[in-house]
Amino acid sequence: MDLNIIYLRSCDLPKIYKGKSLIPHMIIKSLSAFKAENFKKIKGRYDSLACYGELRLAYCITRILPMFRMRRVGAWTYTNFTKSNQTDPIVFGDGVDMPFPYSWLYHYSGICLVLLSSYTDSKGVHDQYIAGCHIFFYNSKRTFRNGDYDFVMHPLDAYDVQDLDSALNCVIDNNLIAKPKSIPELNNLLKTNRKLMRGEFLETPLDQQSLAVAMHRIDQLKLASKQMFLSVKFIFSTAYPFLRVPVVFQRSETGDLAYVEMSKKWNPYDEMYFKMTRTVSSAYEDRKKIPNQEIKDRLKAILDLSFTDRLTPADSDVIWKYRFYLSNKHPEEALSKFIVAVQWDFGEQRKQAIELLKVWPRLSSAERILELLTQPFSDLPVCRLYAVSRLQDASDEDIELYLYQLVQALHYENTEAILKSDLAIVDEQEAQTSNMENESAGSSRLSLYGQMGQLDLNPDANECPWKMNLAEFLIQRGRSNFRLANYLYWFLKLEVHEDTPNTPAMKNVFNHVLSRFMASLTGSETLLGWYADLLNQTTFVDGLYDLMKQVIETNGKRTAKIEILQRKLAEQGPALTNFDRPLPFPLDPSFLIAEIDAKSATLFKSTTQPALLKLISTTGEIYQVIFKTGDDLRQDQLVLQMLRLMDVILKKESFDLHLTPYRVLPASCRHGFIEFVRGVPIAEVSRQEGSITKYLQNCNRSPTIPMHVLETYMRSCAGYCVITYLLGVGDRHLENILLTEEGKLFHIDFSFIFGNDPKMMAPNVRLTKDMIETMGGTKTELFKNFLNSGYTAFLNLRGHANVFMALLSLVQDAGIGDIARDPQKSFDFLKERFLLDRPGEEASQRFCKRVLDGIGSVMPEVIEKIHLLMQGVAFLLKPFKGVSVY
Repeated sequence: MDLNIIYLRSCDLPKIYKGKSLIPHMIIKSLSAFKAENFKKIKGRYDSLACYGELRLAYCITRILPMFRMRRVGAWTYTNFTKSNQTDPIVFGDGVDMPFPYSWLYHYSGICLVLLSSYTDSKGVHDQYIAGCHIFFYNSKRTFRNGDYDFVMHPLDAYDVQDLDSALNCVIDNNLIAKPKSIPELNNLLKTNRKLMRGEFLETPLDQQSLAVAMHRIDQLKLASKQMFLSVKFIFSTAYPFLRVPVVFQRSETGDLAYVEMSKKWNPYDEMYFKMTRTVSSAYEDRKKIPNQEIKDRLKAILDLSFTDRLTPADSDVIWKYRFYLSNKHPEEALSKFIVAVQWDFGEQRKQAIELLKVWPRLSSAERILELLTQPFSDLPVCRLYAVSRLQDASDEDIELYLYQLVQALHYENTEAILKSDLAIVDEQEAQTSNMENESAGSSRLSLYGQMGQLDLNPDANECPWKMNLAEFLIQRGRSNFRLANYLYWFLKLEVHEDTPNTPAMKNVFNHVLSRFMASLTGSETLLGWYADLLNQTTFVDGLYDLMKQVIETNGKRTAKIEILQRKLAEQGPALTNFDRPLPFPLDPSFLIAEIDAKSATLFKSTTQPALLKLISTTGEIYQVIFKTGDDLRQDQLVLQMLRLMDVILKKESFDLHLTPYRVLPASCRHGFIEFVRGVPIAEVSRQEGSITKYLQNCNRSPTIPMHVLETYMRSCAGYCVITYLLGVGDRHLENILLTEEGKLFHIDFSFIFGNDPKMMAPNVRLTKDMIETMGGTKTELFKNFLNSGYTAFLNLRGHANVFMALLSLVQDAGIGDIARDPQKSFDFLKERFLLDRPGEEASQRFCKRVLDGIGSVMPEVIEKIHLLMQGVAFLLKPFKGVSVY
C-alpha cells in the first residue's frame, strides 16, 4: 500500500481549518531553582525591596536576520502572575497561542521569554527584569518543535536592561539561547527523552528502567548547574493537542523535495513494521493469546490512564496484541485505549479494528462512550459513528443525564456532513436513508490531512457499518421522549443565542440542528403537540424575561419593585400561560403550568435581584422557582449536573448521601431558572438559633436530635465535603451552605470551581466547628461514620473519574466561566483531585487527611467574620426566613 502522509508542510497550514484553530500552542508549565535572594541588587546595591513582587513572564515573537535590527514582531504579551514565589518549582500553568499560524512563521522566527518581578524605590514601583532566553521555533532540521522542553533562563542582572525591548536585544546579542548547550550531557539527555516521548523510538522493556535513571541524572545535572529552568511544552494546536505529525518549514514554491527526502527515511520503516506485526494472519494467533502476570500488570497500568493520556508506540502494540483478551475481560476500560492503539490510516488494520468493534461486548452504561465523542477523537469519524451506535442502547434517563455534553460534542463532529443533511428524521427508515446519502456525500470529504494532499482518515462507506451521526441521533431520541425534546430544544437554543460565545460557524451548525429537530416534529398529533409546546415555552420565557427587565430597571427600593412585579404579573401573567394546551415548565417538563401566583412573587435582596415565583399546575400543585436575570447560569448547571451524576452513581451502589441536586436551566447567558429548595443558610442558623444542634432540636420539637435526622445530616455533610473537594468549589462562606429541617445540608452558588477562589488560603473542604459539634465532636462514633462515608464516597466516585473528565472535556469549548479561562488547568485540577496516579487506599487516606486539615484551619473563620462584616447588618434572608437564595 502507499503511505502518503509523513509530515505537514508549514505553508499548507492555515490559521483556521473547519472552524478549528491550527495555531501553534505553547504551555508554560513551571520555573525551577528560582531564588529571590539572588536578585536583591539594583544597580550594584542591595535592596530589600527588590524582587519582592509576584513573578510573570513576558514573551514576543522574533525574527533574526543579518543586518536587521528590528527583531520583535508584534507586541509583548504577559502571562498571569504566579500565586506564590516560595515554592520550587514555581507553577505558571499558562497556555500561549502563537499570534501567527504556521504558514506565517519562517525558519528564522522564534520566541523570546523574559522573567519579570518588581522593585520599589523613591519614585515608585518598577518592573525588574530577572532572566531571559530565546529559541527558534524550528530546529536544525527545520521541523517545528514539539513536546517538552527545559529552557535555561539566563540572569539579566549583569546587563543594563531598561525595558523589554532592550532585554530582547540583550538576549539576542549575548546569545542567551534557551537550550542547555553549555551542559552537553544534559542537552543530549533532554533531546533523547523528547524523542522517546514523541514515539520516535521503538520501546523495549529496558526503556522504563533506563528512563528512570535518565530522569534522575537530568535532575542531578540541573541541580549542579545552579541555573533556572523554565519547563514548557509545544503542542500542534489546542484543537489537535495530541497530533504528533511533524510540521516542516517549507515555502509553497519550493516544491516537494524535502518531502521526498524525508519519505525515503520514514515511509518503509513504518509501513513494513505494521505489515509485519498487525496482519490478518497474526489475528488468528492473537485470538488465543492470554497475558502472563507481568503483561496483565502492564495492561492494567495502561487501562488506568486517562483517555487523554497519550499511548506510547509500545503501549499501543501491547493493546493491539491482546485486543481480543481485553474485549472479553475488560470491554469498558479497554474500548477507548483500543481505538487509540489502531493505526487507522492502514486499510488492513482498519478493517480488522472495525470487525472487532462489531462484536465488542455491550457496555453497562454510556459513561465510556462519552470519551469517544471528545476532542481527541474528532479526526476519527469511524469511532464517532461507532460511539453513536452504542448510545442507541442507552436509556432515556442516561441520555438526559448527559444530554448537555452530547449537544456540546457537536463542536467536534464533521460539521460539513451535518450541514449537508437537510432532511429531518421522521422514522428509522428515513434516518438510515438520510445517513447513506450523507455517507455518500461525505466519502469524498477530505480530512485535515487529505485536504493538504496527505492522508484521509475517513472510513470507506462500504467498510463502516455505522451510519448515524450524532446530530441525527439527538434528533431521533428527541422525537421519542418529550423530556429529551424539551431539554434538547433549550440546549440548542442556548448555543445559538447571541450572547453565547460560539463562533459564527458553530452557531450556524447548532441552528441547523435546531431547525432540523423542529422540522422533525411532524407526522402525528403527539409530535405536533410537542412542537406547539416548545414554541409556547419560548413565548412564556421571553415574556417573563421582558417583564423582569422592566421591573429591575425601574428606579426605587426593593419593596417598591416587588409591588411592581406583583402588579405586572397580575396584569400580564395570564397571557404568559394562556395557551391551547397546558404549558410544560422548561425546567421540569413534567410540571404543567396553569398560572403564576402574582401575590406571592417577591425579589431577593441581592445585586441581580432574582425573583421567587410560585407556579401552580393544572391539578393545583405548587412549584417554586427562582428566575434570575443578569447572570450566566451555565457553570451552576454543569456543577449540578455532575452532582446529580454523583448521586446516581452512589445510589447504584446502595449508598445514599441525601444530596440535593436541584435543577438549573439557563435560557441564555443572561437569564434562566433555578429550582427553589427550602433551606436556611448556616450563617442564619448561627445568628437566630446559636448552633446547628439547637436549630435541629427546635425543628423537631425535641430536646435531642432524632437519630434519623442526625444520620441524614452526617451523610449529607460527608457527601458535600467530597463533592466540593473534587470539584474545587470556592467561595464557601456560610451564606452558601444551607440546612433543611430534615437535617439535609447542601451547597448553593457555584460561581468559583476547579480551585478558583476569591479568598486567600481557602481550605480544601469547608467544615466548621459547629458542624462537627453537631455530630458530637471528633471522638464520637457518628464522626467516625462521617469519615467512613466520605472515604467510601470518594472511592466510589474515583472509580468513575473518567466520566467526569469526559464531561469536562466536552464543555471546554462552551465558554463556561472558570473553565473557559484555562480549560487545561481545570482538567488537570480535576485529575489531581481524583489522585489517579496513586493506589486507591493511598488516595483515600490523602483525601481524609485533607478533610481533617480543613477542621483545624483558623483562616476560614477569620474570613467568615470579615465576610459578615462586609455584609453590614446581613439582613439578606431575614424577610424570607427558610429560603434558598441566589
